[in-house]
Amino acid sequence: MRQPICVALLPALALLAGPVQAMSFAESVQAARQFDAQYQAARHERDAASLAVPLARSNLMPSVSFNASGSLVSGSREFPNALNQQVRIPVEYEAPQAALQMRTAIFAPELLARLRLAHAQRESAELLYDSRGLELVDRTVTAYLQVLLAHENTKLAAAEIGSLQVQRTRAEQRFERGEGTRTDVAQLQSALELARVRALEAADALDAAQRAMRRLTGVPLTRVHDLAGTDRLPALPAAGLDEWLALAEAQSPVLRIRRMNIEAASAGIERARTGHLPRLDAVATLSRSRNESLTSLNQVSTLKSIGLQFVLPIYSGGGVDATIRQAVSDRARAEEELRDERETVQVDIQRLHNLVVTGGPKLQAYARAVAAAEVTLEGATRAQSAGAGTMTEVVEARTRRMTTLRDLAQARYEHLAARARLMIQAGVPAVEIVSDVDRALTVETALPVR
Repeated sequence: MRQPICVALLPALALLAGPVQAMSFAESVQAARQFDAQYQAARHERDAASLAVPLARSNLMPSVSFNASGSLVSGSREFPNALNQQVRIPVEYEAPQAALQMRTAIFAPELLARLRLAHAQRESAELLYDSRGLELVDRTVTAYLQVLLAHENTKLAAAEIGSLQVQRTRAEQRFERGEGTRTDVAQLQSALELARVRALEAADALDAAQRAMRRLTGVPLTRVHDLAGTDRLPALPAAGLDEWLALAEAQSPVLRIRRMNIEAASAGIERARTGHLPRLDAVATLSRSRNESLTSLNQVSTLKSIGLQFVLPIYSGGGVDATIRQAVSDRARAEEELRDERETVQVDIQRLHNLVVTGGPKLQAYARAVAAAEVTLEGATRAQSAGAGTMTEVVEARTRRMTTLRDLAQARYEHLAARARLMIQAGVPAVEIVSDVDRALTVETALPVR
């Protein structure tokens, strides 16, 4: 009982030993791989499917069986004696038997086809597991960036509240000096209360995002790595759309799974066709029996035999032909699924590539919009102080500035998410995707403890 308690206390001891380190995106992905139930279920599914190969191979290996039985025989015998008189005598004896048999396939096309099918199924399971790993990276990207966006919104809301409080204090002072109006104070108070509502909403969103990350990783998220001030991101592994489409055609996990399904369906056709082929087995038996019959009482028989068993299917009611046609239909279905999946991947690649390409100009446009909103707010504030403007114009300019700041923050995280999803759809290895996101997130940031 002592060791589990000590293990459970290790995280708490680590917290007491030193400052809490920020969890990078790579560390979040690693934690999710160890904790996420969906990914663990996919791993167990992969492990179970991988056993199809040794199971199929075992049918080609020699099989040895031992059978033993024992019988207690009781009854009577009647027969005429030398005087032609019926004589009846009781009979009671034991008849033990034991047999050791070995069987091995010499010519078994069906078993070989099953082995090829098992190999295809195992490869498909491996590819599916890799696909689940990329899906986990996608879910972690979404959850991690959602935390960062929610935290950015809370900071913007807090800054807005602080600025409005200062502005309201100045308006109250101007009103007390007779330079302002009660309406100005009321408008600023209204804007402040709305800002507090947005702050509460942002705090709720942050709490929900942190809980989603904890559900994914099993670890409370208190410090993270955020985007730096610059919007320049590392270069992508491919440039043009054609390169991305070619990369997806070669590496996309969903397309590779569909191709492997076609191979498995082809192996299923071969297996179905073996229903018309013969099978040849070698059989060796060693048996020992005692009191095998009434004529061999008190006799022990030891027999050794070795031979061949030949089975030739002649007619099975049309079942083999129906199985072949069914397997051919399954392969045709797999081919159509590949075509449909290819078209879906191409559409997703084009959409995500467009988002990535337009992401840079969009961020620059938002940055210019923020700068313009700053100038507008400053001009409205000065005009209102000089008596040439109204408080309504100041409040509206401040609202537009905060809206533009939130839109800029959301666009930055959406741009990074689109980059990651583009690489995921194209089948870029997960380690490269995680490294790309980590290179973009370099600023350590503390989150509120929930």
